[in-house]
Amino acid sequence: MKRRILLTFLLQLVTCFATGAQSLPGKKISSAALLTDLAMIRSAVVALHPGLGRFEPRERFLHSLDSVKTVVAGADSTTFVSFFRMVNPVLARLRCGHTKFFAPMKEFPFYFFTDKLIPMIVRFDNSDRLLVTHSSYPQAVGKYVMHINGQSIESVLRALRPHMMVDGFVQSSADAQIQQYFSAWYADFIQGSTGSFSVGLTDGTETSTVIEMMGINVGAWQALNRKNSYLTGLNQLSFPSDTVARLRIANFYSSEGDKHFRHFLDSAFTEIGSRPVRQLIIDVRGNEGGNDALGKHLYAHIATKDFRYYDRIEVKVKRKKDVPDRGHVYLPRFLGLARLVIKKDSQGRLVFKKHQNFGTHHPRHGAYTGKVVFLMDGLSYSVTSEFLAVARDENRGVFMGEESGGTYQGDNSGTFAIYKLPSTGLDLGIPLGGYYSAVKPEPTPGRGILPDVTIKPSREDLLTGTDPANAFLVR
Repeated sequence: MKRRILLTFLLQLVTCFATGAQSLPGKKISSAALLTDLAMIRSAVVALHPGLGRFEPRERFLHSLDSVKTVVAGADSTTFVSFFRMVNPVLARLRCGHTKFFAPMKEFPFYFFTDKLIPMIVRFDNSDRLLVTHSSYPQAVGKYVMHINGQSIESVLRALRPHMMVDGFVQSSADAQIQQYFSAWYADFIQGSTGSFSVGLTDGTETSTVIEMMGINVGAWQALNRKNSYLTGLNQLSFPSDTVARLRIANFYSSEGDKHFRHFLDSAFTEIGSRPVRQLIIDVRGNEGGNDALGKHLYAHIATKDFRYYDRIEVKVKRKKDVPDRGHVYLPRFLGLARLVIKKDSQGRLVFKKHQNFGTHHPRHGAYTGKVVFLMDGLSYSVTSEFLAVARDENRGVFMGEESGGTYQGDNSGTFAIYKLPSTGLDLGIPLGGYYSAVKPEPTPGRGILPDVTIKPSREDLLTGTDPANAFLVR
């Protein structure tokens, strides 16, 4: 189970578990109660999280958590929103994009002030400035954000980045998430109770303006956000020319099942093989994951020789009885059987021994062996980054776009333990498997797959819905 499937699962689970309106942002909770939740977070992460210490010394995480404990203990009570804002960046220090920390909510990730959201959709352009692409205030569209309620946009971004759950040290992933849900993150981590915003804007020259905006609700924000991407959300094959094939993989799953996805891939490569294709473009931008076996299936269609995919999957516990605070955690039913395939390896690590991505794999019959171009970005994550890592390790093609959202080394995912914290009703999702890709050691641990050719959208691309990759690709 990987990122997008996980997200759907967690949303359904949290809806069932959620305590709803009991945890309003301003509600005060006693220090004693919050310390109970902090103790549960600590014991759960230490006992279960396979990524604790993977990209950053575990002591830094534990020290940060202890600092929150000191602040909480020094007050009689703390508001719900303040507690959430203190704990979330500490969990982000695990440097694991699959770790989740949910507030009771209706619409992820809109937790607080959901009827007072900034009425803008924003995107980073190739100057790394934040551009307004859609707004209920038309005069704001096409302008860059300079400040919000007197706080510079640089300061806003510095405040938001530490809250983003990302793998390793991949800033492209943090920024991709920030622009994806900017209004929600601003409300979750910065905004006060006000529903009005004084937004300073510039057209890119010395000319600037300030627009007074009134907040909107989640539904209105989602309406603004529709059709705001040049990327299709569907898996599809096209032929820009007789010798070029373009394979869009928007996700690694199918609502009709894995067989349907595999059939799509098999049919696509059969058609590619029937044409004089000399260049294949595989576009995985915005692909946040799915079924990990399907990433390996795709690579087998372009492999030129035998390859390995996963090196190992590490876990922290073997039996359900080793899971702390069992009365407050949801565990998959099959977890009890996992002990049968969890063993210690020669280095004393607990490893999961059975997965179809282990071992040596062969290219598919009739695999495509021509030139490949990979298009990726900060949301190319989880299964997608695993696929890209193997392709990079095998020197299989040219990588274009932005640094991948997931790290070259692997990720923490698989199945999950979901805690319901007793005092706040917050939900903590902890991945139980540390996935390590079968790739050579990287020179800069904790980074994603780096592009050979960097491609970022220009202001004009974002405003017209033009794909910036088109200018770089052979037709």
